[in-house]
Amino acid sequence: MITLSAALGRTEAAVQRLGDAIDRLESAVARVGAGDLLLAGELRDARDQQAALEDTTRVVAQRLDGAISRLRTLLEA
Repeated sequence: MITLSAALGRTEAAVQRLGDAIDRLESAVARVGAGDLLLAGELRDARDQQAALEDTTRVVAQRLDGAISRLRTLLEA
């Protein structure tokens, strides 16, 4: 079973890898030129995926914070 902490770590690592991929795509677009629509489309898709992963990371972080809060409450009782 994957813990929320592990899921958050994996999600953050995925966001980092996606950010790195975006950087590489931006470099490739700069080398090839702005006229390459295929690379521009891939870059747009990668940015959309990064935004979705950032949203997922935010949700996982909120859930993890909630779980930690509930555990603290239980331990304090």
